[in-house]
Amino acid sequence: MNTYREKEVERRNQGHLQFRSGLDLAMGVLYVIIPAYAMALPYLVEEYGKTVVYTICSLFAVYGLMRIGRGWMAMRKLMQRRKQGS
Repeated sequence: MNTYREKEVERRNQGHLQFRSGLDLAMGVLYVIIPAYAMALPYLVEEYGKTVVYTICSLFAVYGLMRIGRGWMAMRKLMQRRKQGS
């Protein structure tokens, strides 16, 4: 039997998980947008070389896509828990 305290802790944990998954989505979008912008800047390519800029930008973009995927999966998991709890 769940006590009031256990229910309150579970509610707080869900709030934290929802915040974290939203943060993962937002940061993932930023990690994808920033390299796209950096590749469009011609002076970065001239300064550091095409290979270096494209390599770093692609690593950032892959990490951003991973964060978006992690946030998306966490959001789906939270929604499934809410449906089961209702």
